[in-house]
Amino acid sequence: MDSSLIDNYLNWLKSQYRIEQLNGSDEIVTPFTNSIGDNITIYASSNPDGTITLTDDFDTIGDLEMMGMNFDTLTRKKYLNSILRNYNVQCVDKELFVVGERMNFPDMKQRLMQAIIHIDDLLMTRQEKYSGFFKSDVYQFFEKNDFGGLKTYRPYGESGNNYVVDYTIPLKGNRPFRFINFTNTSSFSTIAMTGAMYGDISNGLEYNLSNSEFIIIYNSQMSRPSRKSMNIAEKYDLRLIPWENKSEIMMLK
Repeated sequence: MDSSLIDNYLNWLKSQYRIEQLNGSDEIVTPFTNSIGDNITIYASSNPDGTITLTDDFDTIGDLEMMGMNFDTLTRKKYLNSILRNYNVQCVDKELFVVGERMNFPDMKQRLMQAIIHIDDLLMTRQEKYSGFFKSDVYQFFEKNDFGGLKTYRPYGESGNNYVVDYTIPLKGNRPFRFINFTNTSSFSTIAMTGAMYGDISNGLEYNLSNSEFIIIYNSQMSRPSRKSMNIAEKYDLRLIPWENKSEIMMLK
């Protein structure tokens, strides 16, 4: 794949953001949508000590609760805390936020956005036909079948940002580095953000498009990728594998 495609995509993605100045903060409307179809919006404000705060202004958990999601169960609390820990995001009174130096804005924004999308993904667990948590099932499958990879790997991209990848299988012989994310959904927002992440990682010093590949294992019981999602995955060399296709997943070893 021509790396200029990634550059074109990132330029397009940047043009889709809208920023409006409010009293004491900037409203950043992203091109990514949540489970109810709204654009994910975050807010940036300056602190007296010179740091900045990025917040979701209570929207993520608030919207999910309005749709019937109960965050008081022990299992969901544990899963929520796991997401917060992985992306180093704080949650106080159901507000998601990060605090840091202004120069670290790209990394802060990326961590907050990834946490929001993963927490929003919890809506899919409300459906009765899905009794467990998808990531846990996939991790157990990988462990049982000895895939020999690294859980929650954190590679750096060309930008200097580091990312959280659910599972990475190292380079060996003709097998490339395999970055693997697990998701309940195969929505356009999830795949587009993964494309931006892989573009940054593959343009870095350690990895490139010839020695690595990015795979998304999605929960085919919940949903299947739209044509729009499949097009962007194909354009940016993201490999989509449904969880039901265990034979293809086994070939990743």
